[in-house]
Amino acid sequence: MNQIAIVVNPKKKDSPTDEGGYVKGVITYMITDNLAVRPMSAISCITLLNKINIKDVGVLEEKTVDIGIDEGVKLLKVSLQSKAVLTDAFLEKKAGESDASNSSGVHSIVI
Repeated sequence: MNQIAIVVNPKKKDSPTDEGGYVKGVITYMITDNLAVRPMSAISCITLLNKINIKDVGVLEEKTVDIGIDEGVKLLKVSLQSKAVLTDAFLEKKAGESDASNSSGVHSIVI
């Protein structure tokens, strides 16, 4: 049995504040080291911090990354080799630091 399926992208509206496409409205998203994408909320942040055993939020660092073609290719390559994709792709290792852990003992970084 053959059937024709038509796949259509959601319509984009004229204003950047209109809802349209795959991302709805003005929402901030959190991308974790394992590339899980979730809407950012206070409860999801607290849950994640508890999950990775962070007691002092002062040890955390926010980093904004502009992604172009080169960074996209690097991200794709690292995603096939690592479970800590964002850390390995965008955070430079300090001298003497191994892949297994870093100086703060945190194994996951939220960017």
